[in-house]
Amino acid sequence: MKTDNLNFFVKLTMIVIIIFCVVSIVRLRTSYRDLEATEAEMNEQKIAYLDEIDRLKEELDHEMDQDYVMRIARERLNYYLPDEILFYSDR
Repeated sequence: MKTDNLNFFVKLTMIVIIIFCVVSIVRLRTSYRDLEATEAEMNEQKIAYLDEIDRLKEELDHEMDQDYVMRIARERLNYYLPDEILFYSDR
């Protein structure tokens, strides 16, 4: 009778350990997939940032002649010459 009880507890323990391992593996695979998706997203952001850095470096390397300075003042700072007439549209 003692060996029957012992066998039962050994079997029960093995089943619990197997269930624990299976649940752990499933959770780890789910976490791994989530991390892969996050990695892909971050790689896309990295590429976009590197492109932006290249664009800004090109802009810094550009010669600072009078036309360039005026274009930047108009586009980014909304500065205009005193004798210019501006027209605005609601679109």
